Amino acid sequence: MNSRPVAFLIAAFTAPAVVLAQAPGHFPPDSLINVKVIPKSTPVMQVVGMMRNFTGALGVRCPFCHVGQEGQPLGQFDFAKDEKRTKLTARQMMRMVEEINHRLDTLPEHEKMTSHVEVTCNTCHRGVSRPMPLEQLIMETAQMSGADSATRAYRALRERYYGRASYDFGEPTLNIAAFRLARAGKFDDAFVILRLNEVQFPSSSNLSTFRGNIDLMKGDTAAAIAAFREAVKRDSTNGEAQGRLRQLTRP
Repeated sequence: MNSRPVAFLIAAFTAPAVVLAQAPGHFPPDSLINVKVIPKSTPVMQVVGMMRNFTGALGVRCPFCHVGQEGQPLGQFDFAKDEKRTKLTARQMMRMVEEINHRLDTLPEHEKMTSHVEVTCNTCHRGVSRPMPLEQLIMETAQMSGADSATRAYRALRERYYGRASYDFGEPTLNIAAFRLARAGKFDDAFVILRLNEVQFPSSSNLSTFRGNIDLMKGDTAAAIAAFREAVKRDSTNGEAQGRLRQLTRP
Protein backbone atom coordinates (compact mmCIF):
# COMPACT_ATOMS: atom_id res chain seq x y z
CA MET A 1 0.00 0.00 0.00
CA ASN A 2 1.53 3.28 -0.99
CA SER A 3 1.14 6.49 0.95
CA ARG A 4 -1.21 8.19 -1.51
CA PRO A 5 -4.42 6.34 -0.58
CA VAL A 6 -3.44 6.65 3.06
CA ALA A 7 -3.24 10.41 2.66
CA PHE A 8 -6.56 10.72 0.90
CA LEU A 9 -8.48 8.02 2.71
CA ILE A 10 -7.17 8.95 6.09
CA ALA A 11 -10.78 9.19 7.11
CA ALA A 12 -9.37 9.05 10.58
CA PHE A 13 -11.10 7.82 13.71
CA THR A 14 -12.24 11.26 14.68
CA ALA A 15 -13.29 14.60 13.31
CA PRO A 16 -11.81 16.81 10.58
CA ALA A 17 -8.49 18.54 11.01
CA VAL A 18 -8.46 20.55 7.81
CA VAL A 19 -6.82 23.95 7.93
CA LEU A 20 -7.80 26.21 5.09
CA ALA A 21 -6.82 29.73 4.20
CA GLN A 22 -9.48 31.98 2.79
CA ALA A 23 -10.50 35.58 2.58
CA PRO A 24 -13.68 36.40 4.53
CA GLY A 25 -16.73 35.14 2.67
CA HIS A 26 -14.67 33.00 0.28
CA PHE A 27 -15.11 29.25 0.16
CA PRO A 28 -13.54 27.00 -0.95
CA PRO A 29 -10.20 28.61 -0.09
CA ASP A 30 -7.29 29.04 -2.46
CA SER A 31 -4.69 27.23 -0.34
CA LEU A 32 -3.98 25.27 2.84
CA ILE A 33 -2.26 26.74 5.87
CA ASN A 34 -1.28 25.45 9.30
CA VAL A 35 -1.33 21.87 8.03
CA LYS A 36 0.27 19.29 10.33
CA VAL A 37 -0.70 15.94 8.80
CA ILE A 38 -2.25 16.55 5.37
CA PRO A 39 0.46 17.35 2.80
CA LYS A 40 0.38 21.07 2.00
CA SER A 41 0.46 20.28 -1.71
CA THR A 42 -2.87 18.41 -1.52
CA PRO A 43 -5.46 20.03 -3.82
CA VAL A 44 -8.00 21.98 -1.81
CA MET A 45 -11.03 20.22 -3.26
CA GLN A 46 -9.59 16.82 -2.35
CA VAL A 47 -9.22 18.05 1.23
CA VAL A 48 -12.83 19.27 1.19
CA GLY A 49 -13.83 15.76 0.09
CA MET A 50 -11.86 14.29 2.98
CA MET A 51 -13.73 16.57 5.36
CA ARG A 52 -17.04 15.33 3.98
CA ASN A 53 -15.89 11.77 4.66
CA PHE A 54 -14.98 12.74 8.21
CA THR A 55 -18.30 14.38 9.03
CA GLY A 56 -20.31 11.59 7.46
CA ALA A 57 -18.47 8.87 9.35
CA LEU A 58 -18.80 10.68 12.68
CA GLY A 59 -22.31 12.04 12.20
CA VAL A 60 -21.10 15.59 12.93
CA ARG A 61 -20.87 18.95 11.18
CA CYS A 62 -18.02 21.40 10.60
CA PRO A 63 -18.35 23.23 13.97
CA PHE A 64 -17.50 19.98 15.76
CA CYS A 65 -13.83 20.75 15.09
CA HIS A 66 -13.67 24.18 13.51
CA VAL A 67 -14.30 27.70 14.75
CA GLY A 68 -17.67 28.73 13.35
CA GLN A 69 -21.39 28.43 13.99
CA GLU A 70 -23.85 25.94 12.53
CA GLY A 71 -25.71 27.60 9.68
CA GLN A 72 -23.01 30.22 9.23
CA PRO A 73 -21.53 30.45 5.70
CA LEU A 74 -18.38 28.34 5.47
CA GLY A 75 -16.50 31.37 4.21
CA GLN A 76 -16.91 32.88 7.68
CA PHE A 77 -15.34 29.91 9.49
CA ASP A 78 -11.80 30.25 10.81
CA PHE A 79 -10.51 26.86 9.70
CA ALA A 80 -6.88 27.69 10.54
CA LYS A 81 -7.41 28.08 14.28
CA ASP A 82 -6.35 25.25 16.58
CA GLU A 83 -8.76 26.34 19.28
CA LYS A 84 -10.84 23.18 19.66
CA ARG A 85 -9.65 20.03 21.38
CA THR A 86 -11.45 17.87 18.84
CA LYS A 87 -9.33 19.28 16.03
CA LEU A 88 -6.12 18.52 17.92
CA THR A 89 -7.37 15.03 18.63
CA ALA A 90 -8.19 14.59 14.95
CA ARG A 91 -4.57 15.12 13.98
CA GLN A 92 -3.47 12.42 16.41
CA MET A 93 -6.12 10.07 15.07
CA MET A 94 -4.98 10.71 11.51
CA ARG A 95 -1.41 9.83 12.44
CA MET A 96 -2.60 6.71 14.20
CA VAL A 97 -4.66 5.59 11.21
CA GLU A 98 -1.74 6.15 8.88
CA GLU A 99 0.44 3.99 11.13
CA ILE A 100 -2.18 1.25 11.25
CA ASN A 101 -2.54 1.23 7.49
CA HIS A 102 1.22 1.00 7.07
CA ARG A 103 1.24 -1.96 9.43
CA LEU A 104 -1.52 -3.66 7.46
CA ASP A 105 0.97 -3.90 4.62
CA THR A 106 3.20 -6.07 6.82
CA LEU A 107 0.59 -8.73 7.58
CA PRO A 108 1.71 -12.14 6.25
CA GLU A 109 -1.54 -12.63 4.33
CA HIS A 110 -1.63 -9.11 2.87
CA GLU A 111 -0.18 -10.06 -0.51
CA LYS A 112 -2.77 -12.82 -0.90
CA MET A 113 -5.76 -10.61 -0.15
CA THR A 114 -8.16 -10.36 -3.06
CA SER A 115 -9.63 -7.05 -1.88
CA HIS A 116 -8.00 -3.92 -0.54
CA VAL A 117 -8.13 -3.58 3.25
CA GLU A 118 -7.72 -0.18 4.83
CA VAL A 119 -8.72 1.47 8.08
CA THR A 120 -10.84 4.62 7.82
CA CYS A 121 -12.77 6.67 10.35
CA ASN A 122 -15.87 4.63 9.57
CA THR A 123 -14.08 1.46 10.68
CA CYS A 124 -14.71 2.44 14.29
CA HIS A 125 -17.05 5.43 14.33
CA ARG A 126 -19.83 4.17 12.06
CA GLY A 127 -21.82 7.35 12.29
CA VAL A 128 -21.14 8.37 15.91
CA SER A 129 -18.60 10.86 17.26
CA ARG A 130 -17.60 8.75 20.26
CA PRO A 131 -16.96 5.15 19.18
CA MET A 132 -17.69 2.88 22.12
CA PRO A 133 -19.70 -0.33 22.63
CA LEU A 134 -23.32 0.23 23.55
CA GLU A 135 -23.03 -1.89 26.69
CA GLN A 136 -20.25 0.38 27.97
CA LEU A 137 -22.23 3.51 27.17
CA ILE A 138 -25.32 2.19 28.99
CA MET A 139 -23.28 1.02 31.98
CA GLU A 140 -21.50 4.36 32.31
CA THR A 141 -24.76 6.28 32.00
CA ALA A 142 -26.35 4.13 34.72
CA GLN A 143 -23.37 4.62 37.02
CA MET A 144 -23.25 8.38 36.55
CA SER A 145 -26.94 9.24 36.22
CA GLY A 146 -28.94 6.19 37.27
CA ALA A 147 -30.78 3.38 35.53
CA ASP A 148 -33.68 5.57 34.43
CA SER A 149 -31.31 7.82 32.49
CA ALA A 150 -29.62 4.75 31.01
CA THR A 151 -33.01 3.41 29.93
CA ARG A 152 -33.91 6.69 28.23
CA ALA A 153 -30.52 6.79 26.55
CA TYR A 154 -30.91 3.25 25.22
CA ARG A 155 -34.38 3.94 23.83
CA ALA A 156 -33.23 7.17 22.18
CA LEU A 157 -30.23 5.48 20.60
CA ARG A 158 -32.33 2.57 19.43
CA GLU A 159 -34.83 4.94 17.88
CA ARG A 160 -32.12 6.83 16.04
CA TYR A 161 -29.63 4.11 15.10
CA TYR A 162 -31.48 0.79 14.91
CA GLY A 163 -30.77 -0.90 11.59
CA ARG A 164 -27.43 0.85 11.20
CA ALA A 165 -23.96 -0.39 12.12
CA SER A 166 -23.42 2.26 14.82
CA TYR A 167 -24.48 0.12 17.79
CA ASP A 168 -25.26 -3.51 18.51
CA PHE A 169 -28.87 -3.70 19.69
CA GLY A 170 -28.78 -7.48 20.02
CA GLU A 171 -29.67 -9.20 23.26
CA PRO A 172 -26.14 -9.62 24.71
CA THR A 173 -25.55 -5.85 24.90
CA LEU A 174 -27.88 -5.09 27.81
CA ASN A 175 -27.14 -8.43 29.49
CA ILE A 176 -23.46 -7.49 29.60
CA ALA A 177 -24.22 -3.95 30.78
CA ALA A 178 -26.38 -5.35 33.60
CA PHE A 179 -23.72 -7.85 34.62
CA ARG A 180 -21.04 -5.15 34.79
CA LEU A 181 -23.31 -2.97 36.91
CA ALA A 182 -23.86 -5.89 39.26
CA ARG A 183 -20.12 -6.45 39.57
CA ALA A 184 -19.88 -2.81 40.61
CA GLY A 185 -22.50 -3.47 43.31
CA LYS A 186 -25.28 -1.61 41.44
CA PHE A 187 -27.81 -4.44 41.72
CA ASP A 188 -30.97 -2.35 41.48
CA ASP A 189 -29.68 -0.66 38.33
CA ALA A 190 -28.66 -4.04 36.91
CA PHE A 191 -32.18 -5.42 37.31
CA VAL A 192 -33.67 -2.31 35.69
CA ILE A 193 -31.47 -2.89 32.64
CA LEU A 194 -32.45 -6.56 32.54
CA ARG A 195 -36.12 -5.62 32.62
CA LEU A 196 -35.50 -3.26 29.71
CA ASN A 197 -33.93 -6.15 27.81
CA GLU A 198 -36.85 -8.40 28.69
CA VAL A 199 -39.09 -6.06 26.71
CA GLN A 200 -36.93 -6.65 23.64
CA PHE A 201 -36.40 -10.40 24.18
CA PRO A 202 -39.26 -11.72 26.35
CA SER A 203 -38.54 -15.41 25.78
CA SER A 204 -34.75 -15.36 26.07
CA SER A 205 -33.20 -18.18 28.09
CA ASN A 206 -29.81 -16.47 28.28
CA LEU A 207 -31.41 -13.38 29.80
CA SER A 208 -32.83 -15.49 32.62
CA THR A 209 -29.40 -17.01 33.11
CA PHE A 210 -27.90 -13.55 33.51
CA ARG A 211 -30.63 -12.72 35.99
CA GLY A 212 -29.80 -15.84 38.00
CA ASN A 213 -26.10 -15.06 38.03
CA ILE A 214 -26.75 -11.53 39.23
CA ASP A 215 -29.07 -12.88 41.93
CA LEU A 216 -26.20 -15.09 43.05
CA MET A 217 -23.83 -12.12 43.14
CA LYS A 218 -26.38 -10.32 45.30
CA GLY A 219 -26.63 -13.34 47.60
CA ASP A 220 -30.29 -14.18 46.81
CA THR A 221 -30.10 -17.92 46.24
CA ALA A 222 -33.87 -18.47 46.07
CA ALA A 223 -34.27 -15.85 43.33
CA ALA A 224 -31.30 -17.33 41.49
CA ILE A 225 -32.83 -20.81 41.52
CA ALA A 226 -36.11 -19.43 40.18
CA ALA A 227 -34.28 -17.57 37.41
CA PHE A 228 -32.26 -20.63 36.37
CA ARG A 229 -35.41 -22.75 36.33
CA GLU A 230 -37.04 -20.19 34.08
CA ALA A 231 -33.99 -20.30 31.82
CA VAL A 232 -34.26 -24.08 31.48
CA LYS A 233 -38.01 -23.80 30.91
CA ARG A 234 -37.35 -21.42 28.04
CA ASP A 235 -34.56 -23.58 26.62
CA SER A 236 -34.02 -27.12 27.85
CA THR A 237 -30.54 -27.19 26.27
CA ASN A 238 -29.24 -24.28 28.37
CA GLY A 239 -26.25 -26.04 29.91
CA GLU A 240 -25.13 -23.17 32.11
CA ALA A 241 -28.53 -22.83 33.79
CA GLN A 242 -28.75 -26.61 34.25
CA GLY A 243 -25.31 -26.69 35.85
CA ARG A 244 -26.14 -23.84 38.20
CA LEU A 245 -29.34 -25.59 39.28
CA ARG A 246 -27.46 -28.81 40.04
CA GLN A 247 -24.98 -26.88 42.16
CA LEU A 248 -27.66 -24.95 44.04
CA THR A 249 -30.17 -27.74 44.64
CA ARG A 250 -28.03 -30.80 45.33
CA PRO A 251 -28.37 -32.21 48.87
